[in-house]
Amino acid sequence: MNGLIPEDTIAEVLHAASIVDVISEYVSLKKVGRNYSALCPFHSEKTPSFTVSEEKQIFHCFGCGFGGNVFSFLMRYHNVSFPEAVRDLAKRYGIVIPTKRMSPEERRKFEERENILNINRLACEYFHKILLHAPEGQKGREYLKKREISREIIDRFIVGYADGSWNSLVQFFSAKRTHLSLVEKAGLIVKKKGGYYDRFRERIIFPILDVRQNIIGFGGRVLDKSLPKYLNSPDTQVYNKSRSLYGIHHAKSFCRATDSVFVVEGYFDLLALNCHGIHNVVATLGTALTREHIRILKGYASTAVLVFDSDDAGTKAAQRSLPLFAEEKRDVRILILPEGHDPDTFVFERGREEFLKLTEKSLGAIPFLMSYFITKHGLSIEGKARIVNDLKISIATLTDGVKRALYVRELAERLNIEESVVLEQVRKATSRDYKNKGAEEQKTEIFADHKIEKGMLQMMAQFPPVLPYIIKEKIVEDFEISALKRIGQLILQIFQDRGGVIISDIIARIDDPEHKSLMSSLFLDEQTWDREKCFKRMEQFRHGVKKRKGQMLSQKIKEAQKANDQKLLISLLLEKEKNYKSRFSRNP
Repeated sequence: MNGLIPEDTIAEVLHAASIVDVISEYVSLKKVGRNYSALCPFHSEKTPSFTVSEEKQIFHCFGCGFGGNVFSFLMRYHNVSFPEAVRDLAKRYGIVIPTKRMSPEERRKFEERENILNINRLACEYFHKILLHAPEGQKGREYLKKREISREIIDRFIVGYADGSWNSLVQFFSAKRTHLSLVEKAGLIVKKKGGYYDRFRERIIFPILDVRQNIIGFGGRVLDKSLPKYLNSPDTQVYNKSRSLYGIHHAKSFCRATDSVFVVEGYFDLLALNCHGIHNVVATLGTALTREHIRILKGYASTAVLVFDSDDAGTKAAQRSLPLFAEEKRDVRILILPEGHDPDTFVFERGREEFLKLTEKSLGAIPFLMSYFITKHGLSIEGKARIVNDLKISIATLTDGVKRALYVRELAERLNIEESVVLEQVRKATSRDYKNKGAEEQKTEIFADHKIEKGMLQMMAQFPPVLPYIIKEKIVEDFEISALKRIGQLILQIFQDRGGVIISDIIARIDDPEHKSLMSSLFLDEQTWDREKCFKRMEQFRHGVKKRKGQMLSQKIKEAQKANDQKLLISLLLEKEKNYKSRFSRNP
């Protein structure tokens, strides 16, 4: 994989990047001693086990076992390949990466992705200019004025307008000699018999940016009551609605400052709140909240406030997302606006302060659902049965046993029924049908029985003065596990090439993700090494090697005796005698 990009260029990018600066864009890091700590963005946890070492330029989660260097993080977080992670980081630090060594297929994929991002950027500029300056954008300007969206917000979110023509964008890119097949892959135009037509027509256009400020897709809203009201880009090579949030590029710093985020359902809801100085807000993109959305948000804020309309659809949307927040161990509150209002209309009619006051009255997930279902079903016998049935799964998904028990009691008291009745229903809901036992929750246990060899690697990386002796005695050659032997050889090679050991370089040259994770955990485990401790560890290793070789030799002798192979048996017995008399080299 690394062969596509020169090793010296990869090293240049790695040494230019600060892993703390990069990861802190996605995860809220807190300084703890020499390292930084955070809640892991890759699995559910309440207590931070995600550790980042600025000194060693590596990270490791001691909860799920995943770790590596800055490239490993970006690959996992953004679901991109190694070359893509290197190139994205290189672009940030102004490092030019040659493409001539790419395979034809890798070059094609890379260039296509870059072309789609460039096409999106050009389309965004095109739509924005039409809205602000073209006669065709008059309808859009009047509509936004009626919705009271300020020019500042229009510019900040690069809002645009697509006119009513069927082929304006087609002509725009044709004039630039852009291959229309690429514009189609970007989701901006649709192929028809004999040509193409624009996907977005006579709509306000909302560019969708990722946290890296790339324009990855678009949303469009009609100016009247025609359907569909909203139209979004299809999933492309750069855009996936289940992993994207509108406004995240602008909101992330405000979310960190307030440690909270408002989640709304519409583009105009977000713009309206921003018009009133509420910037810690994101919007979903025509889809329900997903686990990926929640994991993105938990890197920026500990509490999410879901702001929904005052109808059943809003309540159902809230109910669907609650198990995900529970599984991700994130706090969530529900804000249902007064009847007839959405965030857009409420904030323009009542103002910022009234919205924030209402936010203070938002309810936790379970209290909100209790109140909602009691109001909906009433307190008749049938109503109480429906309330328990509707709430049992939501209560069962709570990972905090104390909270779960308290909510069972509260529900029983509010319904005036026996607590044991509610508890029985909740217990049924905790069966395996409702539990999520994903593989990511299982801690990796690779090479669990080879502590000595792993300790040797840790020693070699953290106390390089011992490496000349290890090279002289060829100690790494006696490693039993081939993967650990290769990593040991890699450490020695880096030492011989550079006269020292840089841990981030070791991680960078390991291809297997599991091996990266293993090494990151070892290298983050600080040990105090000195000459005496190192040679004591090597003596333990030698003893283990001698014992293992003796066991293997004894097994071969038994097999030779069983096969009555006298020639081989004599040879093995002589070897055993030789090994008995031999001694490993002692400390110099």
